[in-house]
Amino acid sequence: MTRSTLVTLSAVLLLLPVSIASAAKIDITPAISLNQGYDSNVFNTNGNEKGDFLFRATPALTFSLKMPEATLNLRASMNSDTYYKYTDRSNTPSVVTLVLDASPPIALSPRFFVAPSGYFVQSRYSYLRTQQVPSTDPLVPPSIASESTTLKSRDYGAALRATYLLTEKTDFSIGGRFSKLQYLDNTTGNIGSRVIGGDTSLSYRFTPLFSSGFFFNTSYNTFENGTESRVFAGGLLGTYRSSPTFAVNARAGASHLKQTFTTGAPETTDTSPYGALSLIYSEQSFSATLSGTYEQAGGGNLGVTTLRETVSLSLSDQFATRWWADLTGTYQVNRPLEANASGDLTSVAGSAGIRHKPLEWMDVHLTGSGFRQSGNGVLGSDLTRYSAFLGVSVGNTYNIY
Repeated sequence: MTRSTLVTLSAVLLLLPVSIASAAKIDITPAISLNQGYDSNVFNTNGNEKGDFLFRATPALTFSLKMPEATLNLRASMNSDTYYKYTDRSNTPSVVTLVLDASPPIALSPRFFVAPSGYFVQSRYSYLRTQQVPSTDPLVPPSIASESTTLKSRDYGAALRATYLLTEKTDFSIGGRFSKLQYLDNTTGNIGSRVIGGDTSLSYRFTPLFSSGFFFNTSYNTFENGTESRVFAGGLLGTYRSSPTFAVNARAGASHLKQTFTTGAPETTDTSPYGALSLIYSEQSFSATLSGTYEQAGGGNLGVTTLRETVSLSLSDQFATRWWADLTGTYQVNRPLEANASGDLTSVAGSAGIRHKPLEWMDVHLTGSGFRQSGNGVLGSDLTRYSAFLGVSVGNTYNIY
C-alpha cells in the first residue's frame, strides 16, 4: 500500500505544471488511534440486539502533496476491534479504507481547476461502511440505507471535476464519477450495484454576490439482480453570497428515469422534480452546512433506483484554545418507484464529538453515534444501533520531499 501510494503521488506530481510541481512538497503523517467503546448491536440485527464493549485500534498513514494553494491527500487506515464478550468478532479487521481528496481544487492555471477524489472501503458490516464511504460529489450524498445482517462488503469509487473560467464572469464545469458496491459473503437479501455518472454546468456571475446558469447530469445504474436504470436531470442553478460568511447554493429542475428488469416486470419510466439546496456559513473557527436533495438515485444495496429525499447538517467549532467540537446528522427516505412495490426505507444517522489537543502530536477525543432505520415492504426492516468511544490519537508529520 505504501509503494502504490508513493507511485500515485509521483504520477500526480509529474502531471502538474512545472511551476507548481517545483514548489510542491510531500509530507507523511503516521498516526494511531486507540479507543475504548461500546456497541449496542454487535451483529447488526433487527431485534434481539447484542451489545458489547470493545477496544479499537486504528493505525493510519497520510501522504500529503502540498502545493502553493492546494493540498492533495491520500489517507490509508485500518480498524482492528477486540470484543470482550463476543470474541469471535475479533478475528479480522473491521474496516480498511483508502481515501484521496484535494482541498481546495488544484489550480493547473489561473483559469483551470481540477478536484480529484477516490475511495476504497472494505468493511465487515454496513454500520461502519456507511460511516466511512465519502461522497464523491457534494451534490450527491451517499446512501445511508443499511441491511439488517452482518455482511462483508467492498466499496470503491472515484470522481474528477474540472472547472474552466471561460471569461471573467463565466464558469464552465464538467465531471464524471464511478462507484461500485460488492457483497463478499454468499448471502441473500442484499444486492451489489454500480453507478457511472456525469455532470456539467455553465454559470454566469451577474453581480459579485449572485451567479446563475444551467446544469445537466446523468447516471447509469446497474444492479446484480439484473435491474438497470438511466436517470437524466437538468435545470437551473444559482449561488448567492449575502456576506463573506454566508452562501446559498441551489439547483432546481426535473429528472427522468427509465428502469428495466429481468424478472419479467414491465419497464418503469418516471419523471419527477429535482432539487438540491445548501446553506453554508463559515466564520473563523466555526462552520455550519445545511443541505437537502430530492432526486431519483441508484446505487446502494436496495436493488432498484429510488426516489431519494435527504437532509443533512454539519457543525464544527473550535470553541476554545486546543478544543474542538463537531456534530453531524442525516435524515433520508428512499421510496420505490415501481407501481407494484410498497414500503419506504427511512434512515436517521447522527454523530457528535469533542476533541482536545494537549500536545501538538496528541489529541484526546470522545465521540458518540447513532443509527436508526425503519422499513417495510420490499426495501428493508427496522434496525437500531448506537456507539460511544473515548480514545487518544498520536501522530506526527514529516517532510520527505
